Amino acid sequence: MYALSPFLRYFEEVAVQGSVRRAAERLYIAPSAVTRQIKAFEEMLGVPLFERLPRGVRLTPTGELMLASVRRLHSEFEEALAQADALKGLRWGKVRIGVLQYLSERFIPSFVAATNKTHPGISFAIHIANSEQIAHLVETGELDIGLCWAPPPTALLARVRTAAIPIGAVVPAGHALAKKRRIPFHECAGYPLILPTAEMELRRMLDGLHNGMSGRITPLLETNSIFAMRQLVRDGSGVAIMTRMSILDEIKRGELVHVPLSDPHARSMQLSLLVRTGRDLPAAAAALLDRLQASFDAYAGVA
Repeated sequence: MYALSPFLRYFEEVAVQGSVRRAAERLYIAPSAVTRQIKAFEEMLGVPLFERLPRGVRLTPTGELMLASVRRLHSEFEEALAQADALKGLRWGKVRIGVLQYLSERFIPSFVAATNKTHPGISFAIHIANSEQIAHLVETGELDIGLCWAPPPTALLARVRTAAIPIGAVVPAGHALAKKRRIPFHECAGYPLILPTAEMELRRMLDGLHNGMSGRITPLLETNSIFAMRQLVRDGSGVAIMTRMSILDEIKRGELVHVPLSDPHARSMQLSLLVRTGRDLPAAAAALLDRLQASFDAYAGVA
């Protein structure tokens, strides 16, 4: 964090605290030093910045204007530093990323840890949500980057990368379905089914098959927890309908098998790496976007 001049730093802290004493405590200096700086600042400007009260101080109209200017200065200075970092090597910044639940469990922790080793000054805000919410937050600028199922076409979103993620029946190794190359969804209904809940994109796709067949069956479990679905399959409790991306680690360890669905309209879902169209990302976010693109196929499971 880059410090402002003592005039501005002390002034802002007194304005926020409404008290010279409390400001001094937070700044770890003597109240008399704060008072001297404020007085010198007011003399330099030729106007009072604070109205002295029996208990504390209150900003004058001029002080209110000065506080707004100081806060703008903070923002502009941080933006200038970000631009400088883009030219001479990334040092710091905050990146806001929206991800699906699965990615928050498997990919994001290792991605953050690896980035922290090379760029310890970068911090993250990870927002876990469904695709519709993530797309909206990227559109409004509340998120820098989104990793989610492809949203409807919009002029405000740019799909930096996409990949078709297979949908299928997930069973333990050795299950009767494990040796099949493909399977139609209606055959899965002969086993205890573990399905995503109605608000999840995959469930909405399944509900459209065979005149809404999934809405006429009674599954063993409906849940929005990817972890619970995996665990129940491992325990031999039933057959889950999931994307292949959700069980990559279990496939590598030979614990679970993903049998792709043969239904024409439920073979895959499009995973997308999104940014807002036309937006110049801050330096840290732009650098992280490059890294996400480089590892996209690996975490999508299509490498």
